This record gives sequence, structure tokens and C-alpha cells, in this order.
Amino acid sequence: MEFFPSRTTFLRVGPLTIQWYAILILTGAIVAYFFSKKNLKQYRNIDVNGFFDDMFIYVLWGGVIGARLWYCLFDSNFNYLEDPLQIIKIWDGGVAFHGCFAGGLLVALLFCKKRNVSFVKFADAVVPTVLFAQAMGRWGNFINQECYGQTVNESYYDGILSFLKSGMYIHGEYREPMFFYESCLCLLGFILINFVLRKFQNKRGDLAWAYLMWYGVVRFFIEARRTDSLLMNISGLKTAQVTSVIYVIIGILGFVGVFDKLFKKKKPTLLFDLDGTLIDTEEPIQMSYRELYRRYDDEKNFTDEIATEVLGPGLMEMFAKLFPNEDPNKLFKEYKEINNSLLPDYLRPMPNAMETLEILKQDGYHIGAVTTRTHDSAEQCLKLIGMDKYMEDICGIDDVKKSKPDPEGYGKIIDKNKWNKSDIVVIGDSIADINGGKNYGCFTVAYIFNKNKTAKVVECGPDRQISDIKELLDILKEDINFTYNGK
Repeated sequence: MEFFPSRTTFLRVGPLTIQWYAILILTGAIVAYFFSKKNLKQYRNIDVNGFFDDMFIYVLWGGVIGARLWYCLFDSNFNYLEDPLQIIKIWDGGVAFHGCFAGGLLVALLFCKKRNVSFVKFADAVVPTVLFAQAMGRWGNFINQECYGQTVNESYYDGILSFLKSGMYIHGEYREPMFFYESCLCLLGFILINFVLRKFQNKRGDLAWAYLMWYGVVRFFIEARRTDSLLMNISGLKTAQVTSVIYVIIGILGFVGVFDKLFKKKKPTLLFDLDGTLIDTEEPIQMSYRELYRRYDDEKNFTDEIATEVLGPGLMEMFAKLFPNEDPNKLFKEYKEINNSLLPDYLRPMPNAMETLEILKQDGYHIGAVTTRTHDSAEQCLKLIGMDKYMEDICGIDDVKKSKPDPEGYGKIIDKNKWNKSDIVVIGDSIADINGGKNYGCFTVAYIFNKNKTAKVVECGPDRQISDIKELLDILKEDINFTYNGK
């Protein structure tokens, strides 16, 4: 084993050599991986560890294959049709970043489609971090004495660039360090897009479009000064310059929203709470708790404050708080018996709920419910008022291990039905509904029907607040991305 046997080699073990270029590229890719993973976590409804870790290796291979094929396609020095085996001889040199980017992006697109993940959201989180990997990779060019420009005087390297001087003496002359300028500009772009533009992002895709514009402009002018470009010219421009122009055009069109107009957006998935949102169960719920107070406490202790508090949370949660010394399973059984006996007489739809659901169904929205009721109880309530025909699926409290505000229920019903998980609207009337939706990365709408609950629900920070369920129709007409952070 021999470390640093030559300028370009990091390690030699027998016939095996590991080049500095590979080390720097891999280091940049790993750093970009961690930045990407951090960015993806903001979307919340993406299983980062399961999804991105699986994808990373495939994308790396896609990038390597794409880089080699691109080089072979545009390299004017060799005829690979005469000797196709040369294509796989990557160890002899010859890769191109534009091909790497295209190959990796194609694999990512296919992977996102298979896993029901928004490719545009993925691109926003991952693509700008590629700039860091590129900045690192260009130092591999320095070690290999590549990516240089015109001949310059020795004095060019006096001062701040003096540390590059020895490495830029190539073929008996000093050369412009184009690798260095591109590396610095890539690093600057990485900082501006990831840490500045991200804070002011207007719509999904802006960060990926910004990458294309930034790198396209940078690479175009870097290539204009390079004298060691390996690929063929197209109409007087180098292949990399032509590709860079295409990058910039695509980036501009995407940034101004042209693609949004050309391609029809998927309708968001609608996940409703039931009690207090679609069905008015306030009276039977309060009457059921009042009866429990009569049996196990004192009916006088069932205050107006408690009557408001019991609307929304799960039964077991409230039993533990209100009747800490009683058997919760016994309370649950009695509560259900009381409540079921009251539902036929007191259950009714919330105002305008039936009309709103009818319009949403006709417009083609996927409609589901995530509730703290048991699955059977939820189905019973919906059938009693004729609302079951609008509800495609239900996730009850007995379908999950953790109830709202844990996001498990939202993820379960979305994955089960393979609904659009990029845009999800959660509509509910309680703190648990709003926080549960936010925890899964959803756009949340607080339906404030009970004025006593307004302050606490609004404090949760829902994206919208309505006092009539039909107002949801106007919100769905807005040209926005229905996610927690609006991106």
C-alpha cells in the first residue's frame, strides 16, 4: 500500500489505484447528500431515511453512466462505433458533468415516480446541493491540471492566487485557473440558492430552476475561456456552452411559471376530520360525557370549559385526564353504548357540508377522513346521514398506533390509496387536526364553527381559517402548492 505515489494518485494497492479526482468528487457527493437529506426533512411527508438512502446509490450510478455516455457521444477524437468496448473503459479517462447531471436526474425522476414522491419537490431539495459537489470536483481538475484557460504571465499569480502558481504551470506555460473560478462561483451559487433564495421561494421548483440558470451562465463563460475543452463544437460553440444555454432557457421558463401553465397540476388530496368538521356530533358527544360524569363524578363538575375541551381529542386521552382513577376500557365501552344510542336522534351534517362534498366529488378530488373515532363508528356516522358516498376511505383511531396530532393516520391513508402526497389539504376544527396536518407537511384549513375553540386553534398557525365549510371551495381555486410551507 502506497499513499500519494504521484501528483494525481491518492492511494495505490498493487494494481489498484485511487485517484485524487475520485476522492474529491466522492467527498463532494457525500456532503451534498447530507445537505439534501436536511432539505428533504422539511417536507415531512417524505420518509427521508427510507426514500433518499435507497435512491442515492442508484442516482450515483446513473450519474456515472450518464457522464461516460455523454462524453463518448460528443467526443470527436474517437469513433466508439468501431470499438464499442472503449465506452466502458472509464478508467482511461473521459467523463462529462452535463451527462452526469442528466443521468442522475433521469434515475431520480423514475425513482420518485415509483415511490409516489413529487419530483419537483425532490429537485428543489437536492439539485442546488449539486453545486457544492461541483465546487469540490473542480479541485480534482486542478490536481489533474485540467480546466485551464489562456496563457498568462507569471505575474498573474502574484498575490492572492500565488498558492495556485505551481499547479497552473502546464506544458511549459502559466495558464488561467478556470477550474478555480468555476469552483468559487459554484460555491457562491450553492450559498445563494440554498440559504438565501430558499427563504424567499415563491413556488415549488424555483430552487431547481435557479440552479439551471446559475450554473448555465457560469459554465458558458468558463467554457468560453477554456483551452482544454475535450468535446466537439456545435455551430461555433462548444458542446458544454450549447448545453449551458439550454440550461438557462429551461431555468428561465420554469422560474417564470411557463411549465406550470403547460402541465396540468394534480388536484390536492383532501383529508377531513369528521366530528365538528363534516358531521355535527357536538351535542351527542357532550351528552355522553355528561352521563359519564353523572355515573362516576358529579354532573355539576361537567363545566362549559370541559364541554368545549372534549370536542376533538381521542376518548382515551380525555378519559385519562377526566377520570384518572377509572378503568379506561370500561369507560370506553359505556361511552360507546351511550353515544350510539344518541346518534340516530342527534347526528346531523355540518352546515353546507353535503353540498360542498357533492361539488368536490364532481370535480374529481380524492376525499378521505382521518378521525379519532373508531373505524366502525366513523362508518356508522357517515351512513346515518348519507355522507358515506362521498368518502373514499377512512382512517380511524383503531387503524393506527398513534392518534392525531401524530401524522401516522395521514401517511397511512395516503400510502394505502396511492393518492397525491405532494399536495394535501387537511381540514379540521381542533388543535390535534391542525398540528397533525402540519406534522405530515400538509396545507391546513381550520374550520371554526365553535367560537369557544377559535383562539386555541388559531394559535396552531393553520394556513387558512374558515367559518363555513363551503369557503374551502374558494381556497382550492388558489394557484398555490398545498403543502405545510407553501413550497
